[in-house]
Order: sequence, then structure tokens, then C-alpha cells
Amino acid sequence: MRTKKGMLALEQPAKQFGRVKRRKDSCKLYIDFYYFGHRIIRSTELDDTPANEQKVRDFLNRIGDRVEKGTFKFAEAFPGASRKEKAFFTKLEGREYRPEPHNVLFGDYVKEWMKTIFPTFGSPTKHRDYQEAIRRMLPHFKNLTFHQITGQELYKFTETLKWKTGPNKGKPLSRARKVNILIPFRAIWNDACDHYRWVIKNPCDGIHKKLPKTEKKERLALRFRDWQLFLESLEEHYRPIAELMILTGMIVSEMAALTKDSIQGDYLKLTSSYVLKNEKSSLKTAFRKRDIYITDAIRKRLDILVARATTPYLVTSARGSRLHSTDFAKVWKKAVDKAGIAPMTSYTARHTFAAWALTIGVNPLRLVKLMGHASKQMVYEVYGNYVEGLEEDAVAILDYFGRDFIEPRKKKNPALYGYSTGHSQGIVKPNYLIPLSY
Repeated sequence: MRTKKGMLALEQPAKQFGRVKRRKDSCKLYIDFYYFGHRIIRSTELDDTPANEQKVRDFLNRIGDRVEKGTFKFAEAFPGASRKEKAFFTKLEGREYRPEPHNVLFGDYVKEWMKTIFPTFGSPTKHRDYQEAIRRMLPHFKNLTFHQITGQELYKFTETLKWKTGPNKGKPLSRARKVNILIPFRAIWNDACDHYRWVIKNPCDGIHKKLPKTEKKERLALRFRDWQLFLESLEEHYRPIAELMILTGMIVSEMAALTKDSIQGDYLKLTSSYVLKNEKSSLKTAFRKRDIYITDAIRKRLDILVARATTPYLVTSARGSRLHSTDFAKVWKKAVDKAGIAPMTSYTARHTFAAWALTIGVNPLRLVKLMGHASKQMVYEVYGNYVEGLEEDAVAILDYFGRDFIEPRKKKNPALYGYSTGHSQGIVKPNYLIPLSY
């Protein structure tokens, strides 16, 4: 008997569930039945033989029996069906669709994750970092199921990570960079386990022990002469901006958020940041919200910025737009190359501010607040290493910062700020890393 869609129905006993068929142009057997009013046709991949026909008929009868009892589960009967189809019929069955890890491709889940979870991240920086990490991991993992992704597979992926641009192009990424790329991977994995209620081992567990350790580069503060050479090579428009950074310890995103209203009496108030062209009402940590006492040296640079500002924002590019980290980095590098000094980024100014402050005797406990840190650990364990070799620059640094940096006018008591005055030539003798109260 001929049927629709070019199929031939094989002779079936009456009142049996569904039908066993074969296509006119195929030697394979198919099943054809209705479930919740939807027609389902599936190939069995079995050749059209009497024995196979009986196997398929028995399979269909079992389906019919379970459908009648209300115990049939489409997703279990047809594991090769699409996730969409499984979810559709599982919902009709009144159950929640929970595919097993071996049924879900990493790439498929990431597509859904990018639509649902990723937009909830508010940080523009986090958006950028996660997108870059996902671009790196998808080619390796997109066609693997969660069941196939093991700790060993993840380690193999980390071994492929190399620099794509710059002077290190083609060289392996550092351990720290690899760990950062795995942060989004861990988040995606955990969200998938939570969504599908899987209880499976995260391949990230223990990966840190497998990654080779890389030698940590010591970040050195600038010598005063190198800073002068840099300023001389920097475009004139950006000089007061760079100087304000090294006089305060501010970074580019904090500078770009400064407005005329940030100047309040004797203090510069830092309350927000500007990252990737997005205004943020918060800083890196709550401690980064700080009040910076405006010394004469700082006031001098602020006056320049205020005088030329045509908008409420103080720090702008040479074109008049708000300062952008990427553009500023190019200007900064150009000046470094022209000055012929060791490579450095604008963040070096922040480290240099800390090192110079310690060199001229600022109490490390006070420096914690000036830097906007949560504790004194960074000052004692990191910035303290930068002081060595700068003692020769102490007089020049003090003159550059001004004595009111050491001793703000409103607080004359030197004991509060951890420095000792020298009798020779009336200069400050460095007190280095000896706080008044540890």
C-alpha cells in the first residue's frame, strides 16, 4: 500500500501502535507514529528484513504501551534527537528536560549562555575580557560535549595559548594570562551544571598545579631622570595629565572620570571611573574611593586642566574627547620610545608614585589610603621592593612633590606622617619602610 511522502507501509496487524515503513528509495526501516498530536518519523538504520521488521514492531509496541501508561519519555527513547525537540516533548510530558553531559555540546551551551547570562555582567572590562577568552576557547571546545571535556583536555588547550600580536607574538602566554582565560571557562561550566543540575567534576579543579610556573617580572619604579626624559618626549598636551598621575597614584580610568566638581576645596575626590567608554559609579574596590589632598604641585597641574576644559570633564585627549586608555597607551609608548628609556606603561606611574612616596619618608600606613588599598600588605610586600636605588633621587623627588605632600597644611604634626627631618641642608631623610606603628 502506497503512503504519502514516498513511503511504503508494510503489512501490520490491526490496532498496533504506529506503523513500520520503508521509503521507496531506501532499504532502511522507519517508524511513524503520533505523540501529543505531533507526527514523529524516525529512521531505524536497520535493513528491511523480516527479522528487523519484527524488532522495530516490538520497539513501537513498547512505545505505545508506555504512551498509554503515561510513562513514555521521548528524550530517553530518542537520544539522538535535537535538544530543542527533546525539550519540546519533555515539556508536553509535564517534566523538566535535563540532558546528560554527553548530550550537550559546549559550543551550543555557550551560544545560549551568551544570550542569557553574559548580558547580566555589568562591567565593560569584564565583558571585554570574557569575550576575548571565549573567542580563544570556542575553536577548541565547541564540538566537544561536557562529558568529553576533562582536566587533561583543558590542559591541552592551555598549551595552545600564545600571544597573537606584539613583540611576543607566537610565544606561549604566561601562567597568569592562562589562568585569566580559564576564569570564564569555569563560570560557563558552573552555570551549565547549575542549569542542568549536573553533579560532575569541574576540569578546572587542579589545573593550576599543572600549569608551568613563569618567572614573575619585577616592576621597577622610574628613576627621576628617566621621568624627566619621558616628559620631555611626551606630547605637550599630555604632560600635565601624566604628571597628575605620578603625583597622585591615579590610573587612566580614574583620571578620565574627573570633573570640575571633583575639586572640592583642598581635596580631589575620586568616586567613579570611566572604562571602555562607559561611566562606572564605582571603582576597582570600595577602598579606591578616596580624597586626595591637593598640594601646590597637584594644584598647578589641575589649573592647567581646568583652564583648557571645554566640558565638565577635566582630562581629555588632544582632540578634546575624554581620555581613553587605548589611545593614551599609544601616546605613552611613543614618548617612551622617543626618550630611549626602558619599556613601561602608564600604570608604571602608579607604582612610581608609591615608591617615590616611600623614598621621601611617607608612612606606609598613610600610603595605603593614598593608594586606595584595602590593607598594608601591598605596601609592605610589593611597593617596598621599589625603594632600593632611589635614595639618590630623594631630594629631587621631594622638590617635585613639594613639602606639603609630606606635611599637608591642615596637619602640621610630622609624627602623623612618619618622616624624620634632616638637619643637613634642611632636607627630608628617607625613613623607608619603618612605620611608626606596625
